[in-house]
This record gives sequence, C-alpha cells and structure tokens, in this order.
Amino acid sequence: MMELWNKALAAVRGGESKYKALVQAIMADIESGALKDGTRLPPQREVGRKLGISVQTVTNAYKELEQHGMIRCEVGRGSFVSRRVSEKAATYMLDYAERTLVDFSMARIVHTAAHDEAWRKVCGDFSMQQDQPWIRDCRPIAGFEYHRAAAVQWLEGLGVKATLDTVLITNGTAHAMFTALASLVSPGDIVLSENVTDHGVIGSAQVLGFTLKGLDCDEFGIHPDHFEDMCANERIRVLVCTPNFNNPTVSLMPPSRRAAIARIAEKYGVYVIEDDVYGPLLAQRHEPICSMLPELGFHCTSFTKSVLCGLRTGYLTVPRRMAIRADSILRVNSWMATPLLAEVATRWIADGTAQRLVEVQRERLAVRHRAVMELLGEHVIGHHPNALTAWVGIPQHWQLDALVKQLRNRNVAVTSPDPFLVKGTPRPDAIRLCIGSALSEVRVRTAIATIASVFRQYPGVNSYS
Repeated sequence: MMELWNKALAAVRGGESKYKALVQAIMADIESGALKDGTRLPPQREVGRKLGISVQTVTNAYKELEQHGMIRCEVGRGSFVSRRVSEKAATYMLDYAERTLVDFSMARIVHTAAHDEAWRKVCGDFSMQQDQPWIRDCRPIAGFEYHRAAAVQWLEGLGVKATLDTVLITNGTAHAMFTALASLVSPGDIVLSENVTDHGVIGSAQVLGFTLKGLDCDEFGIHPDHFEDMCANERIRVLVCTPNFNNPTVSLMPPSRRAAIARIAEKYGVYVIEDDVYGPLLAQRHEPICSMLPELGFHCTSFTKSVLCGLRTGYLTVPRRMAIRADSILRVNSWMATPLLAEVATRWIADGTAQRLVEVQRERLAVRHRAVMELLGEHVIGHHPNALTAWVGIPQHWQLDALVKQLRNRNVAVTSPDPFLVKGTPRPDAIRLCIGSALSEVRVRTAIATIASVFRQYPGVNSYS
C-alpha cells in the first residue's frame, strides 16, 4: 500500500505540495477499492517514518481526506476509510424505482391525479404565452422581483416575516441550506444540529469543512440545556435545526422550546438556520425560530415535500445585513435558481393551486398514518398525521441490518438511521418509513402489514451474518 504512496511522493517536483500528493494517492486507493470502507489507516508517525516525510505533512493529508469525507479520524482509535455520505445515503435510499418494490426509503409526497392535472394545465398555459421572460433571462441573481413577491406571500402563511430584499429564490431547500451555510461558515468552524439530522447537513460539513456536532434531542427536538452548555463552552458559529418534522425522527418543537432556543442563540450570538421544508404540511403551525431572531435567523423552505416533488423551487430568507453576502454565494454556486420552476410556483401561489395541493397531501397522509398506527402503533416512536414519514422502533429480537435486509427481500424498502447520524451519535434501533409516493392505498397498507408481520417473526439463524 505505502509503495504506491511513496511513488507518488517521489514524483513531486519543486514547488509542488507533498501532502497534496499524499492526499491524491490515498484517495486513489480508496476510489479503486484497494482501501475498503472501514479499513484502519497506518498511524501518522508510521507513515511519516516509512515515507521519509514529516508527521505534520501526514497530519495535513489526513485532515484534508477527512474534510472530503474519505476517512474519519477518531481520537484514541485511529483513522478509518469512510464512504462518503452521498454513497451511504444511496445505499439506504433508492435512486430509482422498481416495479415490484414498495419504496418507503425516499421522502416524497403522495402523488395524485390532481397533481398531474395541475401540471398539465400550467404547461398548457405556458404554450399559449408569447412573452416568456423566465426562459429567456438569467438575471437578477436573487430571482425576479415578482417571484420574490410571491415568496413573501407564501412565507407569510408559514409565519415568516420576509421582504423583497431578504428573500432569495433557490433550487429547493437543500440548495437554500447550503447557500446559508456557505454564507456563514469557514473551515474549522463549529456547527451544531440535532444528533440525528438530515444527511444533507452532514454532507455539507464534508464539503465546506466545518465541524458538525450533534445535540441531545427528545420527541420535542433539541434539548435547550445541551445547546446552552455547548454555547457556553465552545465557539459555536451556527445551529442548524428542523423544528417542524425533523428528518428522520418526526419531532415537532413546541413554542416554549422554540423560544428557549432563540433566547440562547441571541445570548451567544449564534446564527440559526431553520430547515422548514416540511412546514407547509402542518395544518396548525408554531412561530418559526427565525422570526424571533431577525438579526441571526435564516429560514429555508420549498415545495418539493408539500406541493410537487419536481417543483424544486426554494425560498431562503436571510437577515437584511446578510443579503448581499448570500446573494454573492448564490451567484457562485448556481448563478440563479431555475426561473421556469419559480414561475410555476408563483402562478400556483397566486391561483391557489399550491395550497389546494397541500390540502390534498394532508388528507392522503392522514389516511396512511392511520394505517401505520393501526398496524405498527406499539413500535412507532415519531409520527404525525401531516408528516411524510414515521420513525419506527424495531423489536428487540431483531438486529437492525438483518431486519432491513429481510424487508427488502419482501419487496419493502425502508431506511436505516445510518445516513442521519452525526459523528459520535449512538445508532438507534429504528427505521424511517416514508409513506408518500404514487402507490395505491391498498399497496401501502399491504406493505405496512408486511412490516408488522416481519416484526412478529424471529430472524433465521443466519440472518446476522
């Protein structure tokens, strides 16, 4: 193994960086499979001695590999090859549908005939219109003014106080979250989140190079005491949180806890990025944390998890003094969001289609959650009739990986907790069920019944191998 690393270093010429060459050599071994996931890398002192380079050079290389998500460095244990978060997510959440499979692994809406009808209508309207600036122009960066005006209207319904100069149009919530983080953090900054959180936040830490630390949570979200303790003892730059239907635990933060989180953030000058992609699904909403923090709060939402999966238009609300900074980041990472989709969102807000489709979603999800509670109720940890997902504990006689595999053999795909765990978080014995999609109610109920049946059975003698 180190022979190839040595050759890479021998090829370094004057002015080139040895640690960069070592990074590329180790990365090549990981990508080729020569170094498999979980393999323990040699200690840094040993690498330095055998390759004739300083320990600091090796340390720099390992640190960069960790930032890229290629390895994980654990104090007292060593450094280990680690698949990237995107690869882990793809392992547990299918990128494509299989006809025979009931796919509960992807968080998506219940797609109905009403969605198809609305889409056909708006496409027909586009085909009859001569002047279409949303397909010809690519300015301004923050989005057309009337698109942002529609955003302000939609956000008002979510309890967010926004103005034209504090809203940016993005390509979905994930893009809004990344833009907000990139506007605030530098490599090495400490960012906090729920200890079980959306895998996109974990991936952003690897790309942007910040240190992500998890906070203790319960069925109501983040423990304020742990948040304050972290703020009092470390230099915390940002808190990322999902008060409405945390992914994957479905926790819903009550008003008193939101107020406590806002008070602590203001006390210590910590920015709060609020992921509210599921917020529109709630029939009764609480005040967003960002509305309590006009100088520190960022709010991110979109239509993908409430109106239409492919409507990847998001709204990022920022403090007024951060608007220019966020706009410049948006310019760098996408120039501007796709105006065509923003035009669809704007029209659907104006004519009531967006709200009507949200109401369709609530009705259909409530039916499916009744089936979840009827068939799996004793195992359900997190659930809400308006949520796209349920967080379900597994019976003690099952091992998590064996259960996920057995369900997959029964043509039911679910998600284990692995993609959502912030480093150092114990692995909970639970699975995430995403009960949206275009499946019939009969297929959904049958699949939930299959899960319940497997829960009642005991694994085979070879199930843990």
